[in-house]
Amino acid sequence: MEQEAFYKDQYDRSLDRKSEINSSLSTPIGILSALVAGLLYAASNFEYEAHSVLTGTFIVFGVLSLCALVVSIYHLTTALSDNHRGYEYAYLPDAKDLDAYHAGLLAFYQAQPNLTATQAAKQAQEEFEGYVTGLLINGADNNQKRNKTKTAHRFQCHRYMILAFIFLSLLIIPFGINFGINKGKEKVQQVKINGSVPLHVKIDTIAYVKATKYYKCRQTDASSSANDTRRCRPRCKANIQHRH
Repeated sequence: MEQEAFYKDQYDRSLDRKSEINSSLSTPIGILSALVAGLLYAASNFEYEAHSVLTGTFIVFGVLSLCALVVSIYHLTTALSDNHRGYEYAYLPDAKDLDAYHAGLLAFYQAQPNLTATQAAKQAQEEFEGYVTGLLINGADNNQKRNKTKTAHRFQCHRYMILAFIFLSLLIIPFGINFGINKGKEKVQQVKINGSVPLHVKIDTIAYVKATKYYKCRQTDASSSANDTRRCRPRCKANIQHRH
């Protein structure tokens, strides 16, 4: 196999490997989402005050599951985009740039007085092939290293994802026992009133007295107790005409 063909094959394989790794990372995303949802459901539906032993066991497995999930998500994001920094893959220059480079080489060698047109074309072609081969070697080497890094993070993601699944499976044991004990029990909502708003109503009743043409005013103060009353007899001039 020619050297250029070999390195071109390595370069193409490195890009294909990149696409394969990126496609395989979609599966852990779905699994981790399901594990996080299961942990949140168990944590929000567990009766923590029911039994101390069950609560302690549940918290231990819950913390272990959470830690494993966090580490797995970290490796997943690193495998996807190197924590948003991105992976720098090497690509060949655009076709127009390569053609312009070849044309520049050809013009350079044609300008040499000691070379014929055929020799100049041959020299330009050899140098151009060497340039492209160098690009393929550097590109394949760079891409292979990036793929190895992504593969390592993918492995760690799967590793801690499996640990999270195991811890979550063990978490079901105290959760199931707790659910069985408290199944059917009504959850009583206790409401405590820390302060009361005083109600103060003044009711004035006016009794019309014909003989004196004055009013007797009975004033009743009603607060939190209905028996809290007092009477007063203010003298009020009557401005209302008598009715007969």
